[in-house]
Parts: sequence; C-alpha cells; structure tokens
Amino acid sequence: MQKKVRVRRAPTETDVARLAGVSQSAVSRAFTPGASIAKNTREKILQAAQEIGYKTNLMARSLATSRSNIVALAISNLQNPFYAQVVKELSEQLRHTGRHILLFTNRDDGTADPELERVLSYQVDALILTATTASIELTTQCRQNAIPIVQINRESKISGISTVRGENQKAAEQIAQFLIAGGHKNFAFIGGTRDSNTSQIRLHAFDSHFKSLGFPPVQVAFGDYSFEGAAAATRQILSSSRPVDAIFCASDYMAFAALDVVRREFGLVVPGDISIVGVDDVPEASHSAYDLTTYSQPAAALAREAIKIIDQQIAHPGRRAMRREVRGELILRGSARLPEHSVFTIDGKKVWRS
Repeated sequence: MQKKVRVRRAPTETDVARLAGVSQSAVSRAFTPGASIAKNTREKILQAAQEIGYKTNLMARSLATSRSNIVALAISNLQNPFYAQVVKELSEQLRHTGRHILLFTNRDDGTADPELERVLSYQVDALILTATTASIELTTQCRQNAIPIVQINRESKISGISTVRGENQKAAEQIAQFLIAGGHKNFAFIGGTRDSNTSQIRLHAFDSHFKSLGFPPVQVAFGDYSFEGAAAATRQILSSSRPVDAIFCASDYMAFAALDVVRREFGLVVPGDISIVGVDDVPEASHSAYDLTTYSQPAAALAREAIKIIDQQIAHPGRRAMRREVRGELILRGSARLPEHSVFTIDGKKVWRS
C-alpha cells in the first residue's frame, strides 16, 4: 500500500494572530506599509510571523486592495548617470513602502507609446516617465484605468500629467550671474534635444540674462543629451569664428563630453582658458577627472516628490495634475573660475549664491 504524503500548509494570518494574541486585522495592518498600529504590537506580530515562517501573500493582498503595489517606470537614455540615480532612488524609496518598480526602457527618440499595452496589461498602480514623453492616447488610457502619471524633469502640454522638476529657470539665471561674476565675456550653451522644453527653459533664461545686460548673443548648439552629440556640439562651438570663454551644458553628462573635447582636442586649460558648467550634480561630477561645477538636481528629492504625488492621486482619484519644483544649489568645483564674492561652504561643499 502506497504511503500517503502529508503536505504541510503554509502559515496564514490567522496563525500569526493566534500566536501573537491579536486580531487578524492587526496582523494585516502590521504588514501594510503606512498603516496605523502600535510599535510594540507590530514587533510582537513580526516576531510571531518569524517563528512560524509566515510570509505575506502579495497576490492575495493585491486582490483585496485592488492594488498591485507595482509602479511602472518608463525611461530612455539610461546612459545618462542622472537617470540611473533617479531609477535607484525611486526603487529604494518605493521598496520602503512595500512597492516595486517595473522598468520599461524606451527607444532613444523618447516616446513611451510602444510600451502602452504592456504597461496597462500589468495592472500597475502608477506610471512614472523619465527622459521620455507621453502622448494623448497614453494619458487617456491611463486616466480611464485610474493610473496616475508623473513626469520627472519634463513638462507636458497634455492635461492630466503631473510633473516634478528641478529649478530650470533659476539654475540658468544663477549660472549666468556666476559666469559674469567670474569675469567671462563670451558664452555658449549646449542644449539637449531641440524639442526638449527643459532645455529650452534653461536656454531662454540663460540667454535673456545676458541680453538684458548688453552681452553678445549666446552661441547655441544641441547635443541631444548624448555624449557623442555633446562632443560634436563642443567642436562646432570652438571651431566658430566667435570666441568663447564659458560653456553651459544642459546636463552633466554632456558637460563631461565638453570637458574632454576642450582639453584633449583643442588643448585648452580649464578653467584658465574656458569654464564649463553643467546641471544635475551626478556622483561622477565630483570625480577628479571632471571636477565639474554644476547646479544640483537632487535625485532623492525628485523621487520623493514623485511618490508623494502618486500617493495623493491614488488616495483622491480624479485629482488635478500637480507641479512640484525641487530646490538645488550651484556646486562649485574646478571646472569654472571662482568669483571673488558670494562663495560659501555648506555641508562641506562650496556653493555660490547671488
């Protein structure tokens, strides 16, 4: 006679509640991020769960709450270390609230629509767009499915899309003031893509400040937010008949390319002959190879504000799109001449405040 194999069932919330001497609802709250429960009660429940080997059933929980605890992140241009930092911060901060990222990498042209059907098929709770754009179709589909959309570091002309961004206008104006204070006379700007509103806002603020003071027009070239594109844009600027002694790049990644070109191909001394300034303050900006002066866009703060918007729109469906701006600082390093005034040391970093 064949011996019957007994299969041990997995522990349940009821088992944890019985061992901990609490209600089943208390156990549920203990494993729900952000739920209200006394600290000692939570600790008692977690200890009981560990003793019997209880694991939360994420699928059952998502069915009960109608939430998957998955946030889709659509991104292009992962070569840019700034967006790698954003992905890292979003992943870590969402994990601390019991949620996870489902990453979609888009084409380099920055369109999110090819991923539309895949995003919706996973029943995600929200969609975050970085270095990519959303169409009317994508926005409409997400609205119909009560999926909030947040864009990081890009503005959208489509209603219903929230935005979290850095201080684009202030950054450009402050960099312009900083370069003038450092004795520069002739300026250039390397933008991202021609249709990037973030890049256009920075260019307009940068150029307008000089025009208001009677300086020559800013030379402009576009690097498409790529290393190779920025290198070509730098060659274009330095090969022109007009002199340049300062270049403002619309991202640190492009500033790295500019630094390589001015030093290695044109033999210029930084910052004696020319100053280079970027935006983002990625970790590599502080490396000795670049030592880049840059206006910071704190990735942790951008991620935090994006998650706040998602939580508010999930809690209040139909709420209007929101706009948030994250503060930054002009971090001073060795790639630009220092003015004689307004230089401060804050938290171990040199900053410039006009």
